[in-house]
Amino acid sequence: MLHDPTAPPQTLRAANIEQRRRRILEATAAIIACDGMDALSMRRLAKEAKLAVTTLYNLFGSRDEIVAALAHDLTDRIDRILDVEAPLDEPIERCRAIITVSIAYIVEHETTCRPMFLAVYNGPTDVTYDRFGMPERAAGMQRVAIEAAVSRGLLRDTVSPDVLSAQIYHGYDMAAFLWAKGYMTKEQFEARALYGLYVALLCIATEKLRGDFEQQLARLEPILRPPMRPDAADRTSHSREGD
Repeated sequence: MLHDPTAPPQTLRAANIEQRRRRILEATAAIIACDGMDALSMRRLAKEAKLAVTTLYNLFGSRDEIVAALAHDLTDRIDRILDVEAPLDEPIERCRAIITVSIAYIVEHETTCRPMFLAVYNGPTDVTYDRFGMPERAAGMQRVAIEAAVSRGLLRDTVSPDVLSAQIYHGYDMAAFLWAKGYMTKEQFEARALYGLYVALLCIATEKLRGDFEQQLARLEPILRPPMRPDAADRTSHSREGD
């Protein structure tokens, strides 16, 4: 984690707690990446982290709460990348980067992220994004950027930023589902999420930005082929081989 020089110094006890929390999260990510969510038990996690099972419960709570903490830790890392690569003083670029940076990070850490996504989407399960608080947090990232763009006169204040950012997130979430299930490539995932972003922003765009958003939509359209189920792709391949 990045060190904040303005933060007060940690006590030795607090530093030890943080170090153990970090070991638990790293062990959680490693188990999920190696063997999937079904392999993540408190007993195995304690063994991998070299801690007592009671320590896991004391520091986090249940298994699902540990997974939720890992999800938020991943989002914290994306936030820090965004602050460097797309600071809020360029809010339209920030809106775009929230999607592109997060997708790049998710795909880079696919072995951990895909099983977590599938655990949420496949259900029934107690592991849900609502429990993680991720919809509100992800939409909130876009809301802050939209509000900054409105304050700078780049977007019009004609639609609620809360509602608009939630709609942008829903489009992103559906694209993430299709990617996690193997129905979309990374490029299609990004294109579909960005298309939803620009459609949403177009409704509050100033005349200065409308043309740019329309150009972005036209650029993305050729990438947005209907997603194909893997089994359908196999049937198509076999059919061509038999011709």
